[in-house]
Amino acid sequence: MLKKIAAIIALVSVPVLAGASDFSFTDTKGGTHSLSGHAGKWVLVNLWATWCAPCLAEMPELESLSKARSDLVVLGVAVDGQAPKRVEQFAEKLGVTYPVVAANAAVAKQFGPRGYPTTLLYDGTGQQVWRKEGPVTRDEIEGVLQRGGVRKAP
Repeated sequence: MLKKIAAIIALVSVPVLAGASDFSFTDTKGGTHSLSGHAGKWVLVNLWATWCAPCLAEMPELESLSKARSDLVVLGVAVDGQAPKRVEQFAEKLGVTYPVVAANAAVAKQFGPRGYPTTLLYDGTGQQVWRKEGPVTRDEIEGVLQRGGVRKAP
C-alpha cells in the first residue's frame, strides 16, 4: 500500500516542478511566443475553451494581472479548435488584451491538462514551478509569484 501511495505522490508531483519543453505559439494577431523567447520573465500559460464558463470567469483576473506585472507574460491558449479570428473576437468581447492563441486539443496535450481551465507558471529560467487545474485568481497567482513560484502545502 505504501508503494502505491508513493507512486501516486510521485506521479502528481513530477509535472508541477518538471523542466519545460520549449514551446512556440503564434497568437491571433500574428505575434510569436516561446518560452525561450520570454527568458528572464515569468510566463503564465492559461489553457481555456470558449465553452468553459470557469475559464471565461477567470479572464478578468488574468487581464488585471497581465497589466499590473511587467515581469510576467500571460498567454491564453484556446484549446477548442476555433478559427483564430473567432477566438480573437471572443477574447476582445471579454476585454482581453494579453496574447491569445487559437489552438486545439493536440496543442493542449503537450501540457497534460485533465480539465479546463488549466494554468501553468514558468519562472525566468523556463522551469515549470506551479500548476493549477481549475479557476485561478490574481491574488492566488500574486501569492505564488511572491513565494518565488513554490506552492505552499495546505
